Amino acid sequence: MSPDAKIADVCLLLEGTYPYVQGGVSAWVHQIVTGLPEVTFALFFMGSNREQALKKYYTPPANVLSLTEVFIFEPLPAAELVPTPHTAAQRAAVYAALRAFYFAPDDAARLPAFWAVIDALDAAEAAGAPFTFGNLLKDEEAWGLVMDVCERLAPEESFIDFFWVARFVHLPVWTALRARRHLPPARMYHSVSTGYAGLLGAFAARRRRTPYLITEHGIYTKERIAEISQATWIYDPQSRYFDIGEGLGAFKQLWINLFVFLGEVSYAGAHRIVSLFEGNTALQIEFGAEARRLEVIPNGIDPAKFDAALAQRTARLAAGLGPDIVVGFIGRVVPIKDLKTLIRAARSVVAREPRAVFHLIGPTEEDPDYFDECQQMVALLGLEEKVLFRGPQNVREILADLDVCLLTSISEGLPLIILEAFAAGVPCVVTDVGACRELIFGRTPEDKALGRAGQLTKICSPLDTADAVLRMISSAETLLTMGRAGRLRAERHYRQVEIMGKYRAFYTDHAWSRLPARNGQPSPLHSA
Repeated sequence: MSPDAKIADVCLLLEGTYPYVQGGVSAWVHQIVTGLPEVTFALFFMGSNREQALKKYYTPPANVLSLTEVFIFEPLPAAELVPTPHTAAQRAAVYAALRAFYFAPDDAARLPAFWAVIDALDAAEAAGAPFTFGNLLKDEEAWGLVMDVCERLAPEESFIDFFWVARFVHLPVWTALRARRHLPPARMYHSVSTGYAGLLGAFAARRRRTPYLITEHGIYTKERIAEISQATWIYDPQSRYFDIGEGLGAFKQLWINLFVFLGEVSYAGAHRIVSLFEGNTALQIEFGAEARRLEVIPNGIDPAKFDAALAQRTARLAAGLGPDIVVGFIGRVVPIKDLKTLIRAARSVVAREPRAVFHLIGPTEEDPDYFDECQQMVALLGLEEKVLFRGPQNVREILADLDVCLLTSISEGLPLIILEAFAAGVPCVVTDVGACRELIFGRTPEDKALGRAGQLTKICSPLDTADAVLRMISSAETLLTMGRAGRLRAERHYRQVEIMGKYRAFYTDHAWSRLPARNGQPSPLHSA
C-alpha cells in the first residue's frame, strides 16, 4: 500500500501496552496489525521505565516496520539537566509563551497558548539552541514564573513543596515532548488513548499535517482522575493532620489538571475519536471532545477460533456439573481489576458450594506489590486450595475448563475477554462498568432477544459478586443456556471481520480526515 517502504501507513501510539503487556488493549492492537496485513505499521511504545519492555508478549507480524521505545519516567540524560545558553530574545519568547499558557483566562485561550509554547521551543531548537529541562530548573525567568504560578494555584502551600511537585508533574510531559523528535514518519497516526500518547498524536496532526485517529477503550482522563484521587505516592499536605472533607489537595489537583488538559489537546487534534460503546461518548464530550468527531466501534472476535473450546465445554456440561466447578478470572493482576473483591467473594462462594474453585489466570508481574497483597489475602482467608494463581495461559484452551468467567473490575471499556468467553460458550459474571451491561443483556432489541449471557454485579461488592456466582453455578442447564446466548451475541454483533473492515476504511480512505482540526490548522489530506 505504501509506495515508500520506509514510511508506514499507520503509526500506532501505544502508552503502556503492546507488545509488552498481555491482554486487553494489547490483544486488540495485535488483532489490528495481524488482521490488516496489507497495511504497514510503525509502533511507538511509551512506557514508564525500561523494565516494562524486557519481554515481548506478542510477536509483531511482518507488516510492522519498526518499533520505537520511549520511557517517560526514566531519569533524563545528564546533558538535559544542563541549561543551554540563549539570547535574551530566545528566552523572552519561550517564557512569555509559558506565562501566557499558565495564566490563560479559560480553556479556549489555553490550547492555542500551549501550541505557542511548542512553536517557541521548536524555533529555539531550529536556531541551534534547544531548551533543556535544566533551563526550566535554573533560568531566572523560570524561577519567577514558578513562584507566580505557585501563588496562583497553591497559595497556602510551601513553595519548596510546590516546586518539587511541579517538577514531577512536568518531567514526564517534557520527556514526551522530547520524544516528538523520534516519531517515525507515517501517513497517519493512531493512538489508543489520550494522555502522553495523545499529546504526540496531536503534535503529529498539527506539525506533519497528517490524519490523527484516537480509539479509547476506557476513558483515559477518567481513569487517571480515579487513580490520582486515591494515590498515596503524591504528597498531599491535607493528609499531614486529618482529612476535613474539603476535597483533593492542591498537589493532587495539579496532576488531575495535567491529564484533563492532555485529554483536551488530544481530542482537539484528532480528526476522528472512536469509543467502544455509546456510554463512553458522553464522557468524551464531557472531557472536551466534539460530538461531530465521535464514532462507536466495538471490539470484535472471530468466534470460529473458539469452536474447539465450545465443543469441549458443551460436552462436559451435558453430563452435569463435575466434582470441581471452575470460576475463572482472566486478566492482569492489577488494582483496577479489583482482585481483592473477587477473593472475598470466593470465600462466601466456597462456604456455600464446596465444589467451587477459582482460577486466576494472567500475568502477575505488572504490580508485584498488589500481587503479593492478593496472595496474602488468600492465605489469611485460608483459600490456598480454592483460589489458585495460574499465571498466563492459552486463553482458547483454558476457556474449555471454565464454568463461569468472573470480572470484578472497577473500570473497563468493552472487555475483549468477555467476547472470548462468549465465543467459547462461557457465561460471565461482571461488574456493571463500561460496556458490560450491554454485553450481558444486549444492546439493540434484536440483540436483547438473544437472552441474558450472565450476571451483572455492583463494583466493590463481595457479597453481590458471590450471590451472582452462586446463581450462575446452580445448574449445568443455567450455564449452557446463558453460554448459548453469549455465543450467539458474539457471532451476530461482534464479528472481528466487520470491525477490521471499519479500520481498513480508516487507514486506506482518508476522506473522513477532512474534518478540520479544532486547533485552527488546515485539514490534512491523504497523499498515499
